[in-house]
Amino acid sequence: MKKVCASCGKSLGELEGGKESEISHGICKACLVHFLADTGISLDEYIEGFDIPIVAFVGDARAVLANTPARNLLGQDIPAQSSLPIGDVFECEYALLPEGCGQTVHCSGCAIRNAVTSTMKTGIPQENVPAYISHRAPNGSRQTEMLISTEKRAGIVFLSITGWQEQS
Repeated sequence: MKKVCASCGKSLGELEGGKESEISHGICKACLVHFLADTGISLDEYIEGFDIPIVAFVGDARAVLANTPARNLLGQDIPAQSSLPIGDVFECEYALLPEGCGQTVHCSGCAIRNAVTSTMKTGIPQENVPAYISHRAPNGSRQTEMLISTEKRAGIVFLSITGWQEQS
């Protein structure tokens, strides 16, 4: 699988000899430098500074990093140099359908996808948007209700999660 920067789309294998050290959390060095110039700190440091769960998205709504509260809440890591679709981050049961995350009939109504892509395109933050998701689970699926907010900074959309409540 060819690695590309989730922010600008540049091939990561063609960066200065394709050194893995030039890749940071699914974005190329140039995009990382742009983020650092805008915020003054690294992406890791920035999102770890929040007490609430935060997931960073770039490009076509692909997650590149999650802070510790998000990893604990979601029960998984967003590994460095990854570029995960929303359905994989939230373990959406519909992401397993043959069409994949973002391509099923269910995806058009996904509040998480809609908030992230809207903020990515317009730069307008979304606040306290109710979101529901059906998770994959060993014994069927489970429903989760949450509130999400999004904000765009230096080409990265930050999704915060509050009010997480699993339904029985």
